[in-house]
Amino acid sequence: MIIPRKNSVTIRGTGSGQIKFNYLIFDSVGQFNEFVDHESKSLSDHNFEILKGVNAGTLSKINNRSEWYGLPVPDSIDELDRHNSFLGIELLKQIKPKIERHLSDYLRYLESYIMPKPKVSYNDRGLGMFSFDRATMGLYQSGKIALGNPIEKTAAQINIELGRDKINTRIKKVYAFFEHKEKTYPSIRLFLMVGANADVQGSDLLYVGLACAELVEFLEIRGVAVEVNVLIGSAFHNQVCLASVRVKRFQDKTDKNLLLLLSSDPRYFRYRGFKALIALSNYFGLKIPNGLGRLKESMGKRFVSALDPKGFVFEQSYSLKSAAKEVKRIIDTYKTRLDDAKKG
Repeated sequence: MIIPRKNSVTIRGTGSGQIKFNYLIFDSVGQFNEFVDHESKSLSDHNFEILKGVNAGTLSKINNRSEWYGLPVPDSIDELDRHNSFLGIELLKQIKPKIERHLSDYLRYLESYIMPKPKVSYNDRGLGMFSFDRATMGLYQSGKIALGNPIEKTAAQINIELGRDKINTRIKKVYAFFEHKEKTYPSIRLFLMVGANADVQGSDLLYVGLACAELVEFLEIRGVAVEVNVLIGSAFHNQVCLASVRVKRFQDKTDKNLLLLLSSDPRYFRYRGFKALIALSNYFGLKIPNGLGRLKESMGKRFVSALDPKGFVFEQSYSLKSAAKEVKRIIDTYKTRLDDAKKG
């Protein structure tokens, strides 16, 4: 196991007080899960008793067929501990259209006034990627061109690009490139503050992950590289223990299972996530309280403002309205930064 480096930063809290953030950074979900499993085997006596209490509460909820972990109701603690695949697909099908309708106005605004979708254009100056399909639209010749099957087509393409065949095309602009990419930032780093306090229904955890996934897809279609990090943490005794887990690198395609598992799955957060909070506290030599602390308002924003001031933060959202509001806030912030960049 890679031993994570301990980090801390003191941030001004409400009023004149200060809050110490103890945090670890993980490059992948696999690293994070490995850490949680390893640290859970060497808990202090106090934190071990807290984990026993979590297990007892979990078993009670399972036996009472509670929907606190979402649906379907799990059958055992072991099932929750091994849970690694987002199971809210049916609920996802119900909520996704509603999320899309709620976000449509904000995304249209972003598309119309801020970030036009890149368009494919062609040139004859060798800029971009050679388009064989476009060149074949105007082929004429001098020589036999075999395009009867995919293998022959590929061979013909190679010959043309290598200049082996004397083939001409009436279409001169055969090099493809994207327009508008210079109008976008090269990258955006997103952070999702996930989880919920005890009074939140399991199914209501879905909204923040869904809203983030919709925004990521929208941005990437427009040529913006996006990194996504999930923040899992809790505040107690005027301190915060927190993990920042990267679920998507800039160059990766979005793995919606991973994104929704860590950000929106009540089965994951309300067992593995709780276990992670205990492991994090133990790693920093702290005694986590019985209630596992609290998620405090703007905890994610405060942390990211200190760690990465240019990062964009999704705070907890437990309804369509609040999730859409988070997207709007991120879009407005993005627009402001674009305007400031133009002025500068």
